[in-house]
Amino acid sequence: MLQVKFSYFARPRRGRCHCCDRQQTLEAKILLLEDTALIGDFILCGECAAAWGELLGQAREKVIQQWSFDKEKEGA
Repeated sequence: MLQVKFSYFARPRRGRCHCCDRQQTLEAKILLLEDTALIGDFILCGECAAAWGELLGQAREKVIQQWSFDKEKEGA
């Protein structure tokens, strides 16, 4: 059975993305597995990793803005 697993680098590095072939900061790696055997991998920049994540339904959540609702409103 074919499996696709995402792995994100703890420390992004600079290099050429295997998908878009641009010199970028590399942030993720996709591992292609058949049962337990590794059959291939892709090293991706942030943009390509986000696009592949959405396509495969394994997108990483991104915090855009945080809200705090525990403070009482003044003057209400």
